[in-house]
Amino acid sequence: MWQQLADIHTFASNHWVYSAFGIGFFMWFLYLLVTGPFRRWFADSHAPSRAQHLYMALGMLTYFFAFASPLDYISDRFLFSAHMVQHMLEVSVMVPLLIKALPNWLWSWAFSWPPFKKAFGTLANPFIALLVFMMIFDNFHWPVLYDLTLTNQAFHVTEHLLFFFSATFLWWPALSTHPTYPRITQHGLRILYLFAAFDVMMPPAILILMWNHPLYYPYTKAPVRLFGLSPVSDQELGSVIMVIFGALSNAIVAIGAFRDWEWNQWYE
Repeated sequence: MWQQLADIHTFASNHWVYSAFGIGFFMWFLYLLVTGPFRRWFADSHAPSRAQHLYMALGMLTYFFAFASPLDYISDRFLFSAHMVQHMLEVSVMVPLLIKALPNWLWSWAFSWPPFKKAFGTLANPFIALLVFMMIFDNFHWPVLYDLTLTNQAFHVTEHLLFFFSATFLWWPALSTHPTYPRITQHGLRILYLFAAFDVMMPPAILILMWNHPLYYPYTKAPVRLFGLSPVSDQELGSVIMVIFGALSNAIVAIGAFRDWEWNQWYE
């Protein structure tokens, strides 16, 4: 076992994605510039809080692990379960952290362009956000589309961009502090929304877990079965990963709403 782990480490360590590192560091540096020396160009701007800088750092570290580390190579060529770690890190960890990192005055600047403001408001509507995310996230796990993402790099990049933007609108009703499009104010409704947000992630996880034969053709042709996982057991592990990530991320946010719950609203 230890020799296999050493071989996997040696193999994977040769597959860092330096282009992803470059994109990530550029976006992080741009954030520091815009919220630092360039913020005087924006109305009512102020320095981000320490918490916002921390959220940004954690969000970018999540991005680096998901897309710049050997996890990306393993997920594309060997393990469905590794790919599910990547997907769930993106939609359940990275996106919420980045939403929390961006100051409201930067959103106000973006909302000053009426077409963007109108489109954003439509997509950030809780019902629309749930529906759009479900249509994108769930359908991209159908074998025909999923296999295409593994064989066509442009389509794969498109998939992750769609995941990123749809997850942004999914999390907005639960996390936003911007007065133009605030989060759901009633704590009970926000908890119900988070429960629904967890539910829309679950159909592919449940269906994949129930299937007793390989669904994704490229993984059946992997030259090495990492950790001795068969294609079916790999799928089952990936499904469990989706459930765990989805449950934990939504529960963490829901705990905040539950903590601030005004219990007297039930009998006033």
